[in-house]
Amino acid sequence: MLRYDKYFIPKDLNEYFNLTEDIKDYRIVAGCTDTLPWAREGRAGDIYFKNIIDVSKIDDLNKFIIKKDKVILGSAITFQKLFLDNDIRQNIKILPQVAVWFADDQIREQATIGGNIVNASPAADGTPAFLTLNCNVNIVGRNNKENYQRNIKLEKFILGRNKVDLKNNEIISHFELDNIIDYCCSFEKVGHRRSLVISTVCVSCIIKIADDKKTFSDVRLAVGGVSEIPKRLLNTENFLIGKLINEENISKASIIDLDVINSRSRLEYRKEVLKNFIIRSIINSLKKSKISLKDNIINNFYLDKKESIYA
Repeated sequence: MLRYDKYFIPKDLNEYFNLTEDIKDYRIVAGCTDTLPWAREGRAGDIYFKNIIDVSKIDDLNKFIIKKDKVILGSAITFQKLFLDNDIRQNIKILPQVAVWFADDQIREQATIGGNIVNASPAADGTPAFLTLNCNVNIVGRNNKENYQRNIKLEKFILGRNKVDLKNNEIISHFELDNIIDYCCSFEKVGHRRSLVISTVCVSCIIKIADDKKTFSDVRLAVGGVSEIPKRLLNTENFLIGKLINEENISKASIIDLDVINSRSRLEYRKEVLKNFIIRSIINSLKKSKISLKDNIINNFYLDKKESIYA
């Protein structure tokens, strides 16, 4: 059972920082999807916090702005909004795909993107997708009664397993992401069951096809669940950019970054899954594009590999 003395719901950042300066002993929550499960009787026993500060209603943490080349998402935006919002589906279409895998409706209604990122879980579903969106993390802090802002790339913000570059006097305000309206994309995940499972491996893939409809103009791939920190597959990306879209190049690309895996358990299994998920994510992205997959070459390639893809 979760117990507390006082529960605060600030409406803006100034009220939030005033609370943190006044009460000192507190727990910050938004969706509470990590705190509440451990407070259930029989798991961790009673959990007690003297004060709880719920940041889910702070205006600056709920901003949603679409620009020509960027999208601003407040850190308190829920995964359900990612799943349902039509503007998100059009401009950052990878995120609704993440939300489908992330959880069921009940959890999506509560879980926030800021909470998913700041937990810095190696298996977090959201982080690989945010990496492929070239995410910048906007942080607001207070020092000597004055608020300040700083920005940091997501790659540098996550320092390790459950470790991030966020001081006690700071909070994530929003994320700045690339607008990918002209891209096709796919999110792939393997676990024991859909939605309510921590990823064994997950891959985010975003592709832009060149005007000739034959080559990769831009490719972004990121993987989670195989090392302490989700990572971009930069060598794979660089290999594919400018290359013809064909079986040979996709096959070669799928084995370039397998050394990103840093796990003692089921290493060969994870390599096989990662290789096949790279293939699968590329193929599924291309299937969502407007190009014609000439002579079904890509389709045949995908079907030939289907069994190992689901290994």
